[in-house]
Amino acid sequence: MPHRPNGKYVSNSDALAAWTPVARDVLLDTARGYHATIAADALAHEVQRVSGILADSDDDAWVGRLLERVAADAEPRGEPSLAALCPRPDDSAVDAAARLACYRAYAEDLPADGGEPGRIFRVTPARASRAPRATTRTAAPKPPANQLREVTCMSCWMIVPAREECTSCGAPLPAS
Repeated sequence: MPHRPNGKYVSNSDALAAWTPVARDVLLDTARGYHATIAADALAHEVQRVSGILADSDDDAWVGRLLERVAADAEPRGEPSLAALCPRPDDSAVDAAARLACYRAYAEDLPADGGEPGRIFRVTPARASRAPRATTRTAAPKPPANQLREVTCMSCWMIVPAREECTSCGAPLPAS
């Protein structure tokens, strides 16, 4: 359960509510650099540092939900999905196009021709003020072979069965 440095526990929903605007600010800062991205663990560390709310669980357990909230927060404003700036291991052409939309909206060094989608070119470096966090990382257990695999659609942000197309919006899903 998330907690403050004094040991007082914070509910998961309150922690996510506090982390979401911080994550948005970090991702906006990242979007200012053409082809810049930020690793999930660096984003997790920064939102905890700035908010003062620390997670007891592994970053993988909550960063996905945080990115979903950031994306949902941008949608009513008509903004591009800043969550795309935090690439996943199964990065795809759809993800690259979503990042390009962010760069076109916010990058200060966008080429005159509007740029082009690209894979990861650089990861936003850790700020000097960040101190390494002591955590024990364990690999997530693999699901049984007969269990349904799910993915998050980068177009509509719904969790859907892993297929070629999203069962919610029809957008192509990353290959497994």
